[in-house]
Amino acid sequence: GIAAAAGALGLNPLTLAGFPPSQPHKRRGMGCKESKPGCCEARRKKEIKTQYNSGQASCELIALKTEANTDYLHNEAEKRKAALLEKQMEETPRLHQQQQEEEDCLKEVHHAETHRLSQDIQLQVEREDLQHKQFSEKYDMLKREQEDTLQKLQKTHDQEKLFLTESYQKTQASLQETIDKLTSQLKAFQEKMKRVEESILSRDYKKHIQDYGTPSQFWEQELESLHFVIEMKNERIHSLDKKLLNLEIVMESNLLLEEKIKILQQENEDLQVRMQNHMTVTRQLSEELLTIRDALEKETQLREQGHREKEELLYRVLHGDSGHPFAISTETSLIAT
Repeated sequence: GIAAAAGALGLNPLTLAGFPPSQPHKRRGMGCKESKPGCCEARRKKEIKTQYNSGQASCELIALKTEANTDYLHNEAEKRKAALLEKQMEETPRLHQQQQEEEDCLKEVHHAETHRLSQDIQLQVEREDLQHKQFSEKYDMLKREQEDTLQKLQKTHDQEKLFLTESYQKTQASLQETIDKLTSQLKAFQEKMKRVEESILSRDYKKHIQDYGTPSQFWEQELESLHFVIEMKNERIHSLDKKLLNLEIVMESNLLLEEKIKILQQENEDLQVRMQNHMTVTRQLSEELLTIRDALEKETQLREQGHREKEELLYRVLHGDSGHPFAISTETSLIAT
């Protein structure tokens, strides 16, 4: 304690303890050696008693000084504590105001961010709705165009098929009628020529025998008549050959028409297959459209949920109360509806 007090006061501990500062030794006179031992002993006891009394007084003085120093330090500590309290009281409103300003700033930033996110989500939803609407309109337009085209093709094909079938049937009936007519005419002409030849030959031969009695001139006349008949038959045969050639040409055209009808039937079957394939693709596109619509709705719901969770997290960060009921912003409510 003495050492600490001496250190605080800047004094020597020996001095505070009552010991006099060290003095340099003085050489005793030669007379001391000659004094009596009893005199020296008494002097030394007196010095020790004096030093003891001085030390006791010094200890009391040190105790008083230490107590005074302790009171001084306590007062200084109280003053510092009061100053700190006063400074804290002065700083508290400023800190509270600063905290309030920071909270207001964070709220404004949060509100601005929430508003921006809401607008972004709203714009994205509107863009996706517009794209979906455009895709649906384009799909409906393509579907209508396809149906119109298929109807026109089917109608044209049916009309052309009906026309070709009727034309083929009419042409075939007309040709068959012409062939039958020509065949019957040829047979009738051949029979008629045969009967005429037989009747003419027999009648003229008998008459010539009765008139002339010799068949030479008769045969000459008959040869001329036969030559004339042969020429007539040749001309008739040529005309029939021409008709038969025309009939062959018509038959070839009928065969071509039949082949064309087969080709048209094959094209009709191909069109039906294409129509079925197109209907399959249309169904697939419809299913994909429904899938895309469901995915869009799910993505919108996930974004709204993430937006609400972000608002709740920001609210909890600002208020520091996880159990407080969280109020969803009006922008998010509008988006959800």
